Amino acid sequence: MKILGIYWGLSSTAALLIDNKIQSAVSEERFTRIKNDDVFPAQAIRYVLEANGLKAEDLDGVAIASNEQYLPYSILQKARWSIDDYVREQTDRWYPRIYEGKQVSDLDVFEDKVNRDLYPQDYWAKSAEGLKQQVESFSEDRKKIFADFLGVDQSKVRTILHHKAHAYYGYYSSPFRQQDVLSITMDGWGDNANGSIGVFNPQGDFRFELETVNCNIARIYRYITLVLGMKPNEHEYKVMGLAPYGKERIAQKPYELFKQTLVVDGIDFKWNVEPKDSYFWFRDRLQGCRFDGIAAGLQRWAEELLTEWVANAVDRFGIGQVVLSGGASMNIRANGKIAELPGIEQLFVGGSGSDESLALGSAFCMAEDLHKERGTEWKPQDVPYLERLYLGPESNLEKEKAAVGALDDRYIVEDQVDSARVAALLADGKILARCAGPMEFGQRSLGNRSILADPTVPDVIGTINAAIKNRDFWMPFAPVVLDTDAPRYVLNPKNLRSPHMTIGFDSTPVGWDEMRAGCHPADRSARAQILTEAANPGLYAIITEFKKQTGRAALINTSFNLHGYPIVNTPEEAIDVLERSGLDGLVLNHFVVLKK
Repeated sequence: MKILGIYWGLSSTAALLIDNKIQSAVSEERFTRIKNDDVFPAQAIRYVLEANGLKAEDLDGVAIASNEQYLPYSILQKARWSIDDYVREQTDRWYPRIYEGKQVSDLDVFEDKVNRDLYPQDYWAKSAEGLKQQVESFSEDRKKIFADFLGVDQSKVRTILHHKAHAYYGYYSSPFRQQDVLSITMDGWGDNANGSIGVFNPQGDFRFELETVNCNIARIYRYITLVLGMKPNEHEYKVMGLAPYGKERIAQKPYELFKQTLVVDGIDFKWNVEPKDSYFWFRDRLQGCRFDGIAAGLQRWAEELLTEWVANAVDRFGIGQVVLSGGASMNIRANGKIAELPGIEQLFVGGSGSDESLALGSAFCMAEDLHKERGTEWKPQDVPYLERLYLGPESNLEKEKAAVGALDDRYIVEDQVDSARVAALLADGKILARCAGPMEFGQRSLGNRSILADPTVPDVIGTINAAIKNRDFWMPFAPVVLDTDAPRYVLNPKNLRSPHMTIGFDSTPVGWDEMRAGCHPADRSARAQILTEAANPGLYAIITEFKKQTGRAALINTSFNLHGYPIVNTPEEAIDVLERSGLDGLVLNHFVVLKK
């Protein structure tokens, strides 16, 4: 069975499921080079089909994530919005609606941002009033839009409930099968819910135990990001990275403010004090609070709510195998706290569980539905665990030859890639990027589109930040660690799998000593990618050689991109970053490129 899964939003994505296995998945941003691009995912769809030798007519079904979609978010291109645009949305749209009772829409406020040249050009109404009328029908119209683009009958196209798709991604990306599994999803919003609790039984059958509109943690986190002068829907990770620097005495006042609002109520949430909105109410009450104290208070509050909620769910249903999904599952510090709960036997957090993963989850949902409708057996136990997220494009020798052939004499090009040689360069203090093998799906590089460095080199953080990534000074890096050495480096008493950098661990004294630049300087935690040889043999060989040469089995692993741009895709893009940054060299599939 062949299912195309699609998410159209921040960040638009396509995925292809063939015979119960995800074969390809990629976000549109990797082709348009606009971070989190929310345009119609035309190039992503073409890629996943062509990479698997399929035409649209070969598909058994097309699964569109979410039953409902808000038209203005598709035509106003929020991925391209600035921080000022998000503030303008609050002051010119939400404030008049909430505080003055005026009916103001996004289309009224952002008429200057309406782009009717987006696909499908013949769909968007020619007038502002026409667009407002289309708001009501757009969720359903999407099925025809995708059917027309693919040239398939509309009966093949379905929409999938948002939080069910999150739950299915969490479950099928995990190694848990043939046992009861507790699924917990939490995000900003989707199909009239922002959180859910569900159970997969040993046969893989799923049932919701709770769908709630009260899990407002992610929404508040989003708009505190804006209060702090950072971009919502993108920079929440910066707030999380800032939080450990906030001293308790300056974090206490913000924490008390957050604590008086949303609280856990059994397996749901309720308001003690309900804010009138998610931006102005907090902004006004946080005046005079330091930025790092606000981040620290917010993160502490979020961690306490999420751990209490999950603990109550584990206790209520008596299930210790837990999977997390949804945008809030990207909060690795909260995940680490959840993992420590006594009732948690095993925890798994799929890579990049925010909305781009809905493309994969929706494909799983539709495959199950079609099997049951056709009377064929759906066997969840046969769906392989998504240990490898290397699901995107891969370059070949001809393309790499063309890319390196354009370099001038400032570069040395070596025409073979030897893991011992690469390891020696890293041990010598070189900062290298790797663009080899299939590109990773999701928001985090996992070694194939990564910048790698020795985490013991003095000031390597400053060098990477200043000369390559141009990141905020407080942001930590993360390590990639051989699975055989992970117990020496991170505290992981439950031996949790963390192949996708989704859980924050405390480092051991040895870990702090040998991978210090890959740990958070303020609390010594590490968002470790615990690497198995099966997941990435090429990267595993490099770190194994690095261990032979240095005695250390960890490297810094940060995404291969310039700040504000998507992760690189092609060798040409990799060389462009090499030329525009302070990288010392580049490792491709067939070549090593070094600056003289």
